[in-house]
Amino acid sequence: MSYDNYVEWKGWDGENFSRYTAGEALFYHAEFGHVVDKTSNRQPHVIEIGFGNGSLLGWLRDNGAIATGLEVQDQLKQRARQTGFAVIDTLAVVPDASVDMVVALDVFEHIRYPDLRRLCEAIHRVLKPGGHLVARFPNGDSPFSMPFQNGDATHVLSIGHGVIVGLMHETGFTVDALRAPAEVPAGLKQHVTLPIKRAMRWLFMTYVRLAFLGPATPKTFTFNYMLAARKRAASS
Repeated sequence: MSYDNYVEWKGWDGENFSRYTAGEALFYHAEFGHVVDKTSNRQPHVIEIGFGNGSLLGWLRDNGAIATGLEVQDQLKQRARQTGFAVIDTLAVVPDASVDMVVALDVFEHIRYPDLRRLCEAIHRVLKPGGHLVARFPNGDSPFSMPFQNGDATHVLSIGHGVIVGLMHETGFTVDALRAPAEVPAGLKQHVTLPIKRAMRWLFMTYVRLAFLGPATPKTFTFNYMLAARKRAASS
């Protein structure tokens, strides 16, 4: 697996590092607003694994969080440091139970299962009791995820419901949700089309449930899964 020329292939422009669109801001608020609140006097510590071009890092900082990034690509690490973000090479340098949330968007599918398990164990260690792990990855239970799963040569793991739930159980997490990513309409067209899309998806899910899979039907066939998990609080 090689990441040579990956930044260029993704079209990540260094001049736009840490910038985010209005649509991305709505998505980030929907997914992470329960932890990050710019009106709060408390600054949550958030680590993003695989921060790419830094749009989430920028949103986190703008909304009052202490944002730290972890990346494998030197070019992206340099951009983050030049923009004023703390960057680490490994979670091993992070103290135990010191982080409020760890985010991994479009990362897990790049990691083979034994290494992913070790990563989740490390995430569990650095999170505070009750701390959040949020991850997005191609939906291994959906035929519609195949163009995304198979369209990137660095993807090495397909992750379905059983795989991720088992992984979370093995590494000490409680799964709060495994669902479609938040969809927040950013304009008039999306306000009109989103309810139609949701109705069509419901009809398709009903067809699959009745005609094929029954109770084994996934909760969503969207091309990505969104995982929300928590480190179990210490028992009293």
